[in-house]
Amino acid sequence: MVGAGFIADWHRNAFITLPEVEFAGMCRNDSGASDPRATENQAALERKCREWNIPVYQNFDAMVNDPSLDALIIGSINPFHHAQILAGLKAGKHLLVEKPVVTDLAEVDQISDLAAASGKVVFPGHNFVYRGAVQKARAIIESGALGRLVSSSFISSHTISEAHATGWRARKSLSKGGALMDSGHHLVYQMIYLLGMPVALQAFCSRQILVNMEGEDTAQVSVKFADGSVGVILQSWASGMDQGISGIRILGEKGNLIITDALYHNGERIDGDVEYGDSFKGQARAFVDAVRLGRQPVSTLEDVKNTLRVIYAAYDGEGTVTRF
Repeated sequence: MVGAGFIADWHRNAFITLPEVEFAGMCRNDSGASDPRATENQAALERKCREWNIPVYQNFDAMVNDPSLDALIIGSINPFHHAQILAGLKAGKHLLVEKPVVTDLAEVDQISDLAAASGKVVFPGHNFVYRGAVQKARAIIESGALGRLVSSSFISSHTISEAHATGWRARKSLSKGGALMDSGHHLVYQMIYLLGMPVALQAFCSRQILVNMEGEDTAQVSVKFADGSVGVILQSWASGMDQGISGIRILGEKGNLIITDALYHNGERIDGDVEYGDSFKGQARAFVDAVRLGRQPVSTLEDVKNTLRVIYAAYDGEGTVTRF
């Protein structure tokens, strides 16, 4: 894996539950000595590798060119993903790539073509759709049990650490956006998985609390779907007082779904598989099945492209209606 930050723990804890997988080493997240946190990142990398008894790769090139490795997890910061994906495919590696897979729409098609030509998997790290509750919700929607859909909401509000608020995420040149591009990615790809692409949207972004950041700390996107139903995406880093507010809610003429601490169908609790850590376990299993059995990921590179289309439409046309 590239990167020894908090996300590495979640991936490692998931993959080590699979007997056919060996979590075999890590390199650091930054681009080298020019990174102001290079020494700190290297120390964190070496500490975790000692704790987990795995090798330390001194840089990405050493890791990607190790012929003993079958697959890589790309957990670096956003601007490094594209080059590392290309290098991984050239080296014959299967890739699980943290969201956002890339931040440039044109790069998605390039990666898709190269993956197809190489026969290697490029698997989007869209872990939230590997929650059993989300997959069950989609099955209920597809069954017609809700009748005609009326409205939906995908809401998440939470704070972020000072390190995240003052690090690379604070600079648009590196992050390509704020809360919507980062945490909001999870809401957008889940919306697409459950309801499909909208046909129109209107959005507003705001920076209220994290004023040191160049991007927004709050974004609200109103959407309309081809069936006439409407919805809202709200992602905020401005408040952790979200009890009873965050979650997924879908209203139909004959029923409703709520995903919070569990999946509820018309008020009945029917699936408790919603935990963040367990989503990585489901994702790890699906990645291995994609590599070994050729199974299609639940969320594909086409979904990566559509997620970016929604986010950039929200940014580029803020306050106006964008139609797809």
